[in-house]
Amino acid sequence: MPLINRAGSLTLSKEERVEVLRRFAPRLRFDQLERWRPSLADSYLLGSTFRDENGRTAPETPPAETAMLERLEELKSKLNPLKKEPDDKTQIRSNELLRAYGPAQDLATGGACYGRVVAAGGKAKFLQYWLFYVDNPCVLAPGRHDGDWELVQVRVQSTERGFAATHVTLAGHGKPVTKPFHSTQAGPDVFVAVDSHASYHEEGAHPMLPLSDVSVPEPGDPGLTPEVVPLPLDDTQLDWAHWHGRWGMNHGAGTWLALRLRLKRTPAYMRRLNNVGAGESPPSPGRQGASWSQPGTFELRGTQRRWTNVALQRLAHLIGEATWPQTPPEVTVTQVEPNDYTIEAKPSGRLARRVRRVSVAFWEERPNGERRSLAMHSVLTGKPAKTFTILHEGPLRWRAAGYNRLRQRGEPVSSDALAQ
Repeated sequence: MPLINRAGSLTLSKEERVEVLRRFAPRLRFDQLERWRPSLADSYLLGSTFRDENGRTAPETPPAETAMLERLEELKSKLNPLKKEPDDKTQIRSNELLRAYGPAQDLATGGACYGRVVAAGGKAKFLQYWLFYVDNPCVLAPGRHDGDWELVQVRVQSTERGFAATHVTLAGHGKPVTKPFHSTQAGPDVFVAVDSHASYHEEGAHPMLPLSDVSVPEPGDPGLTPEVVPLPLDDTQLDWAHWHGRWGMNHGAGTWLALRLRLKRTPAYMRRLNNVGAGESPPSPGRQGASWSQPGTFELRGTQRRWTNVALQRLAHLIGEATWPQTPPEVTVTQVEPNDYTIEAKPSGRLARRVRRVSVAFWEERPNGERRSLAMHSVLTGKPAKTFTILHEGPLRWRAAGYNRLRQRGEPVSSDALAQ
């Protein structure tokens, strides 16, 4: 049985922490076009070089972890998961990251995440699930950046019959929303937006300027639970979770300005500038403010935002209903060589609902049942077919969605297998 210390707080053994973290782990409901799963950071650290505050590459990297531990406080240091420098061709870099790190991932699973248990006072605990994604791609710029950390937080209360969950807080784009959640045996359903990986309590479109997050799972999708690996139980231990640098090469305009002004943190009004152009590679979990150091405060902010968020979401949905694409685009993917395919898309809809661009996600199915993501390519509608090279071994499949001028997305369309 769990022990109660003299202050009345519930003390858990290592085994008990692992058990409760796994019991209440979130069921992730991925959008149909999502091509990443959360993963452990090991392969990313093994493949990344370390850039110091002056932009120099540490000679002993990759792997990057040793340099990170030696330079924990270097605010301007960052990781480069690819040998080449980032550029404006965001979709190209995302596909290169997919080729480098995607083969180790299986879309048929929920991936893996890091779990952490934090005291909430009395017999309550916060269960934190930190999810790392190699890439934060973006179907339409802005917003793409290397690396991505997301957080799901569950409050549990110890009772005579064991633990019971009471609330769940989701940190979509750093803006938490808390809702009641009651369960004794399972975690919450979490809807993961395509590309941004922001977490939401409900499926569908979630308007946010200048883009709209979308999470539309396949019909009947029960969700996937990630494997949970506990973070070190001693939170005073300094490791990569407390490194002060950035998990990628991308700095948003707001962060760039804050660094030039020698500010320790990027103020909220400056962070808004990070939506212009490329996005911002994130700091380590232990450097993300209240979400790590004050989970109770983070939950309270989510409770306060819940009501204002509902009102704003309803207004945005009311406006969006008048313009979002209702007619799926006609997309043709044709094999012209063993690994070369053309994509052609015809316009659909009228006026504001007219589809102007189509994005197509490709994956292959392997004999052992695994699903491996391969690439995402976008084309303008009504233009000549474009040819893309897509290397694959198993049957190639694709799924596409159309976007209007307002960057709203319509319903996805999919294919049968294209080739062996």
